[in-house]
Amino acid sequence: MNPFTLVLGGGGVTGIAWETGVIAGLADEGIDLSEARSTLGTSAGAAVAAQLTSGASIESLYEHQLTGVPYEIAKSLAGGDILKFVLAQLLPGDQHRASRRVGALALKAEVGSVAERRAVIESRLPDHSWPETDLRIVAVDALTGVERIITRTEGLSLVDVVAASCAVPMVWPSVQLEGRAYIDGGVRSTANLDLAPGSGPVIALVPVKTAFRRPSRIDEQAKTLNPRPVLIIQMSTEAKKTQGRNSLNNSVVPAVAAAGREQGRREAAKVRAAVG
Repeated sequence: MNPFTLVLGGGGVTGIAWETGVIAGLADEGIDLSEARSTLGTSAGAAVAAQLTSGASIESLYEHQLTGVPYEIAKSLAGGDILKFVLAQLLPGDQHRASRRVGALALKAEVGSVAERRAVIESRLPDHSWPETDLRIVAVDALTGVERIITRTEGLSLVDVVAASCAVPMVWPSVQLEGRAYIDGGVRSTANLDLAPGSGPVIALVPVKTAFRRPSRIDEQAKTLNPRPVLIIQMSTEAKKTQGRNSLNNSVVPAVAAAGREQGRREAAKVRAAVG
C-alpha cells in the first residue's frame, strides 16, 4: 500500500466498537490500518488510535470489544443538556467562540470523579506509553475553545491525553493538561478530517457526521485536502440499528463490533483502491 493517513472520529463507546470492528474486517481482507504513516484520533477515535498503534494485534483488540467492556460506565446525555450543547454551537460567532461556550457548560457540570474516569481510559488502552509511530490526538481547550493536536513529543501522559479527547461535555469531567482544562476534541468536529497530516491518501472512519457549522462538516473538510484522495467510511445502517440512539450504551458494544467487522470486509475493495 502507498503511505496513507488514518483518521478516526468520535462516537462514544459504540464508536470505539464499530471502528475496531471495521479495522478487524479490513484485516480479514489483508488490509492492515495499523500500517498508516500517521494516525489522527478524536474522542472515541483517540482511544482506537492509541489501541491500534500500541503494538497489540488487531484480533486481540476486536476480541476485547466482544467481552462487553465491563470497565465502561453506562451513560446517556440528558435532553436538556443536548439542547444546551446545540444552542452553544449554533449561537453567533466562530467555532472557537462556540467551543468556549461548550467549554463553559462542561466546566460547570457535575459529572463525577476524575479518578474514576481516568481508570476507564487506563482500561481501554493496552499500553499507556506513546508509540514510536506518528500518533496525533485532538482535544479542545475549555477556556479558549482552541483545538490542540497533541503528540508524544510534548511529554504528556497518553492516558490523560486520550481522556481529554474523550471528555464529552456534561457527561465526563474535563482533563487538566499542563494546568489547563481540556474537553472532547469532537467539540470542534466529529473527526477533524481537515487536520489530517501528510500528503498521501486519507482513510477516515467516521461513526458520527453531525456538524453544526459548515467548516465542521466532514464533506467540507474533505475538500480542504484536495487533491489528496480521501475515503470516508461511515457507520452502516445495520451498525446504527444495532447501536440504537445512545452511543454511550456499553451493553451493545459486542454486537456493534460484530456489525463493524462485517462492514469492514465489505469496504475492503474501496480501501484497497484508495491506498493502492
